[in-house]
Amino acid sequence: MSSSTHLKATDYHRKPIRVLNTALRGARKLGLARISLDRDTLIAAARKATGLRDFGDESFLEPMQLLINALESEADLNPLGRYMNRTNILRLLKHRLYAHELLIRHPEILERRIVDPVVIVGLGRSGTTRLHRLLASDPHFLHLESWESVFPVPYPECFTARAAGRTDPRITSLDQGLKAVLYMSPQVAATHPLGTFEVEEEVGLIQHGFSSQIFEIQAKIPSFAEWLMTHDQHAAYEYMVVMMKIISWFRDDPHDKPWVLKTPQHMQDLDALLHVFPDARLVCSHRDPIKCVGSICSTAWNAMVRDSDSITPDWLGPEWLSKTERMLHKTLRVRDEMVAPQNQYDIQYADITADWQTAIKGVYDFLDMPLSDEAHSGMQAWLDRNRQHKHGAHKYSLADFGVNEQEVDERLMFYRQRFDIPYERTNPHLAAAANAHNNTHDTETT
Repeated sequence: MSSSTHLKATDYHRKPIRVLNTALRGARKLGLARISLDRDTLIAAARKATGLRDFGDESFLEPMQLLINALESEADLNPLGRYMNRTNILRLLKHRLYAHELLIRHPEILERRIVDPVVIVGLGRSGTTRLHRLLASDPHFLHLESWESVFPVPYPECFTARAAGRTDPRITSLDQGLKAVLYMSPQVAATHPLGTFEVEEEVGLIQHGFSSQIFEIQAKIPSFAEWLMTHDQHAAYEYMVVMMKIISWFRDDPHDKPWVLKTPQHMQDLDALLHVFPDARLVCSHRDPIKCVGSICSTAWNAMVRDSDSITPDWLGPEWLSKTERMLHKTLRVRDEMVAPQNQYDIQYADITADWQTAIKGVYDFLDMPLSDEAHSGMQAWLDRNRQHKHGAHKYSLADFGVNEQEVDERLMFYRQRFDIPYERTNPHLAAAANAHNNTHDTETT
């Protein structure tokens, strides 16, 4: 197992962030600038901020408490990390309060029908983002934009702004938030393209059930991650559907348009997805697992280093390799037991990279849909706007995270063999890309 002690979380902190953390630690020792993550304190703060009291369904309280316990006992958050996590939890609580009040005033929202969606299922970094954003370029599909994923519930000022023809304040809030995120963690943009109006995944909606992989991507919380892996997430997915209905209602979406959805969390919770969408059509993306694990580790590392000074890559690598192995086993079992053959389609990352038009045509044949000229033009326009490595190449190495290619290959060989997934280093489709780029770079916007 390779040593990776040369990677240190604090090396990723800008100087003003280091100064701020030092100042806040000093203030805390003096009894000042305390940042509470206490559940009751957070709930009281959300109620005060919104002027509302009733959350309706309170199934979120158990995972919320488990999350807080893990953040306090395992994550070793720095002061900025405590502040960011507190702010995030407050955001989710306020949205749940606003949502319950909105549903009381507009019960017709829950009567909206969500037609069977198309769902892209695959490991993180397996081409799912590219597939998602290509399909979302087709006006036949509904999709989320980033600001809707982060702020799904319109609050009173949103209705006022719309009536007056002004910009939705949620858009302004995310604009400002993304500027702050990219200042604090500029490396994140290379791992996942960010933008207020970018097509975005629904993991932000699932997060409102406090049962989301977002939390474990951003902090070292193994006890919470284990709870997520071993407990059904039906309640979180049911609430995701409520959020989708609120968004569709506010946008006045057509009732007969399907959504195109995507998040790697479905690899862990495919049973919960099928609980809410039993006839969903699954487009399953596959990539060399050696590349996936290395890239997933790098993505998690780049997200975690902001909020903790002590996170180490030697812990992160084995943790995410094990998690990937368990997710794959679970997904394959659920696909075999719960998904009709006509509702699932497998596609190779290598084929998408080599010839995206032929690969997409295969998806449309599976969906029994024509690939219209309008859809094709929209997809080409998206590709033209989002050229490879637009935000810098995503550089990573498995050795940085205490694991090696042989170990990954042996443990995930069951997956490679089932879908005949090629090794990228010998894949003829990617030979040209391998010659042009260091083989520790991603070969696409994933």
